[in-house]
Amino acid sequence: MEKIIEGVDYNTQLAKITLHGVVDRPGVAADIFSALGQHGLNIELISTSLIGRGRADISFAVLESSLENVCKILETIKDRFGTPKIDVDKDCALITIYGSTLFSTSGIAGKIFAKLSDQGINIEMISASLSALSIVVRREKIKEAVTVIRTEFGI
Repeated sequence: MEKIIEGVDYNTQLAKITLHGVVDRPGVAADIFSALGQHGLNIELISTSLIGRGRADISFAVLESSLENVCKILETIKDRFGTPKIDVDKDCALITIYGSTLFSTSGIAGKIFAKLSDQGINIEMISASLSALSIVVRREKIKEAVTVIRTEFGI
């Protein structure tokens, strides 16, 4: 039988940036991430949430080695998207869980989230595709989180 989860990777050298209260209109995300991309900066994960009144929060993870450059660029363009506040969190880590049948198998994400919750591990960001689930957790919880997932799924 094919394994649902084929592997679990993680990266502890990340920082999470949150742009609070960004104007919610077409082209804002393109403006932000194009500016970063033009400087050769890669984004590991993006998560957005509408907060109402035509505003949204955009959070994304970058390699810690890129953080200073990312912040400099954001500072120069922040007026274009109207963010009143930019938060930086260096105490996070990214877990990527992958498998070719990951999302054609019902309940896997819920099972992973429940197992992490049972251990008191909070998930701060989630991104999913057809073959991968990426989550951000506190850096000090990374080894425990990865062990829980690997143990649960026999990896």
